[in-house]
Amino acid sequence: MLHELARVLRYPRLQTFYSLTEALVYEYVSFLRQCSDTVTLNPLVIAPIRDVNDLIVMQTAIIGEADVLCSRDDDFFGDPAGEYLNEFGITVLDDIALKQRLRL
Repeated sequence: MLHELARVLRYPRLQTFYSLTEALVYEYVSFLRQCSDTVTLNPLVIAPIRDVNDLIVMQTAIIGEADVLCSRDDDFFGDPAGEYLNEFGITVLDDIALKQRLRL
């Protein structure tokens, strides 16, 4: 997921909009790597999600025993994915709802 983040942060439109230099992207991803728990994915862990590319996100949340999965992707909110994550005690929130929850 950190690799994907670094790739997306290198999109020209994001670099222009946020004034992101290669050094800033590198430093940010390095910071996240240092303060994060690494989760080893298991190809045997399956989860019901429409977009197979999102399976990695669900596996990371499940194996990493996350409390919250923050996304704006509608596939995580609806069934069957949202219900499945709920069985693991994982709440799906968008960025605004997560920010509000963290303020409590």
